[in-house]
Amino acid sequence: MRHLTLFVFALILTGCESDIERRDRFLELGNLALEDGDYKKSIDLYNESLKADPQFVKAFNNRGVARIESDHPYEAILDYNQAILLKADYLDALFNRAYAYEEIGNFKKALNDVERIMELKPDSAFVHFYKGLVQTKMRNYDEALSSFNLADSLNPLNPETLINIATIHYFNDELDRAEAIVSESMQLQINDPNAYNLLSLIQLKRNRFLAALAEINRALDEVPAEPYFLNNRGFIYLKMDSLDRALNDINRSILINSANGWAYRNKGIYFLAKGDYAQAVRLLERAIKEPDFIDEVYFYLGQAYKSNGDLIKACNTWKEGAEKGEKSSQQNFLLQNCDSSLANSN
Repeated sequence: MRHLTLFVFALILTGCESDIERRDRFLELGNLALEDGDYKKSIDLYNESLKADPQFVKAFNNRGVARIESDHPYEAILDYNQAILLKADYLDALFNRAYAYEEIGNFKKALNDVERIMELKPDSAFVHFYKGLVQTKMRNYDEALSSFNLADSLNPLNPETLINIATIHYFNDELDRAEAIVSESMQLQINDPNAYNLLSLIQLKRNRFLAALAEINRALDEVPAEPYFLNNRGFIYLKMDSLDRALNDINRSILINSANGWAYRNKGIYFLAKGDYAQAVRLLERAIKEPDFIDEVYFYLGQAYKSNGDLIKACNTWKEGAEKGEKSSQQNFLLQNCDSSLANSN
């Protein structure tokens, strides 16, 4: 009888609840479920919040967060669209939509949202920093460097900003400059695994494989299960022709993060080295479909097509890679006399 009395009392309280109170109560319950990682439950609770108030921008935004966390970025974008339609200057939804666009590889739309945020928050170091990240994925390195430098001027001596500035110099083959900036960053943040990782990539570009291996091992000492670091060590092993060790690290990387396009690229390179060109093509084609920024993937896919006996596909792939700024693809396109091959195929 005591439990029945409590139940009836709870019903009476719920019955007295206004739509606003009900809306806010379900929002808070949804937020708790979201924090616990129960995305389905959080979405159901946000739905209840929106039943009480169909124009509740916070519920649209937070439901979008739950949807992107459960790997439904397109549905998340619809929620962010609705939130922004109701409140055009809603910064949380603009940031979240930019991230969602980035997730699906639509960097142009992500950049549009970032530029809208900059109109609202022109002096935010983080906004300039995030803009630089998106521009980097678009391979607009000069623009990215400008954005990171602006972020650094607004919030000086931030190690994360310095590492990204160094990364742009690395992409531009300015290796000494990149290394100097990493050293500056490491004075501010000792044992930074991202700094060790970038130093490894710099040494790898110099073909100093043992030095590169030493640096990536330092990064993995700090974060042993970081999938991108494991994958990078796998790539170093590929360059050292230590194929079994390479495959072990690459497979571990994929096991931890199955959406790591870089790992599929490197596994494709592994099969290219083993002479299994059909497997190489399959994996490299998968890597290209990932929205990640993946360097030289067109170059290696072209190599796989050529080794598999399809020079026309190889040339078309290198042409696409060259258009996306891959120097290695551009060199191979010229080296293989692809203009002539493609002209003869038409």
